[in-house]
Amino acid sequence: MNRNTLTRLAIPVVCNDLRAMSWSLRMLWLFGLLFVSSLGCGSGHDYGPTGSVQGRLTHQGNVLPADTKVVFMHSQNGVAAFGATDAEGNFKVRKVDSDQIPIGTYRIMIQPPESELGGDSEPSAEELLNNPDINRPRPNSGGFNFKYRQVSTSGLEFNVQSGANEITLDLQ
Repeated sequence: MNRNTLTRLAIPVVCNDLRAMSWSLRMLWLFGLLFVSSLGCGSGHDYGPTGSVQGRLTHQGNVLPADTKVVFMHSQNGVAAFGATDAEGNFKVRKVDSDQIPIGTYRIMIQPPESELGGDSEPSAEELLNNPDINRPRPNSGGFNFKYRQVSTSGLEFNVQSGANEITLDLQ
């Protein structure tokens, strides 16, 4: 078998493996990918002017559980930055190596605390095959809509300016 044949065989296997993963494992994989991509966005790249972002996250005026994740994805250069809420809903966005992130427009997604993702009660592959609906994401205790868990559907954006930036996010 030559190298091209092996590559053509490996790609569908990887894709099928990703589809078979549970929702929380896919989210863990996504955060790992974000982490690795943000490592590449360290001091080795000059993205120009930067700013810092801090804010407050609520759902219909109510504070969400502590450790709710706020993830910022730069619309043009792919820089990922993230923060976690405290008990009052306050958060500070940062890259792995810095509080400063490149200026520009960021798309935002919100993730419930890790304790709510159901990692301990993951169904087996056999259970998934027998009941495809078993792996539906669980509602989170904050009660916010699932659309906020993906940058493509959240509708949340923020334009980071040079210097200090404040943002208030009230999910509806």
